[in-house]
Amino acid sequence: MTQPAPSPPPQAVLLQMLTGKWVSALISTMARFGIADHLEAGPKSPKELASLTGTNEQALYRVLRAAASLGVTTELEDGRFAQTPLSDPLRSNAKPGIRNFAMMFLDEWHMRTWTELPWSVQTGRPAPYKVYGMGGFEWLSQNPDQAVNFNNAMTDLSQDQAPAIAQAYDFSQFQSVVDIAGGLGTLLAAILERAPKLRGVLFEMPYLIGQAHNSAILQSFRDRCDFIGGNFFESVPAGADAYIMKFIIHDWDDEQATKILANCRKGIRPSGKLLVVDQVVPPRNEPGLAKLMDLEMLVAPGGRERTGPEWKELFAASGFRLERIIPTPAPQCILEGVPV
Repeated sequence: MTQPAPSPPPQAVLLQMLTGKWVSALISTMARFGIADHLEAGPKSPKELASLTGTNEQALYRVLRAAASLGVTTELEDGRFAQTPLSDPLRSNAKPGIRNFAMMFLDEWHMRTWTELPWSVQTGRPAPYKVYGMGGFEWLSQNPDQAVNFNNAMTDLSQDQAPAIAQAYDFSQFQSVVDIAGGLGTLLAAILERAPKLRGVLFEMPYLIGQAHNSAILQSFRDRCDFIGGNFFESVPAGADAYIMKFIIHDWDDEQATKILANCRKGIRPSGKLLVVDQVVPPRNEPGLAKLMDLEMLVAPGGRERTGPEWKELFAASGFRLERIIPTPAPQCILEGVPV
């Protein structure tokens, strides 16, 4: 009778967890140099790839070899490297793809803020205040090149998640919907495609509205879509019967999140719906991406992920009643609120 393999000792398990940083940097580097784009047409040697990417051949080979050990590429017998299903989403034209999101992990602001996680744990404050002397979104607004990278990374996530969210809820019941802080409009486009009679508004920070307006994402819906710039801490476009925001409220602490939702309460029609697309933290000891994402919220924007009861309290403090938590095929749920 075959004996089960012994469990690895705790220190070995922890060492494997710690090397996750190496894996993340490896994938981000492959994305940065567009390796998957160059492999799309077929296998290439390290020499060819180094020439195409302007990198050192031996150093690049070591990256490719490590990637092959993880299944992100595969090394052929003739020494060339080929695409795999894991490298395919790193292509620039992959739909859905995560190249921009992968590249963001090595952006200077992201790396520096995570090195200050101990400071955030000591103080309870987001790390950009220590690194830059200001909040993360304020810093991004002053560094538009980094803001573009961040917004493209968020669009990567939405490409995969937006259709699932649009399919999980009946948006045809509304006449108008405002997508608050909707980035380049990926979610709004998916909703407008599902509900042909619906009119949409993309509401974003002024410095991002131009990028969204010039993007092709909402191009086919221009006849029933408006682009409005503004600050959701001051006001949101009034008179809509649905307000939706995806991965927005988790960026903010309870006080700031309440301000955003209260402004939605001021603008919404009496019979309208508030739709918050976010994660719900699972019960104690259960694994869940939300529990790790919660640390990203702590260290970068200063927000938090929330449990079901915490969401209910936040809605109530903003003038809404949490009616339903609707699961979707994406990691997020749709939290449906009605004005009270």
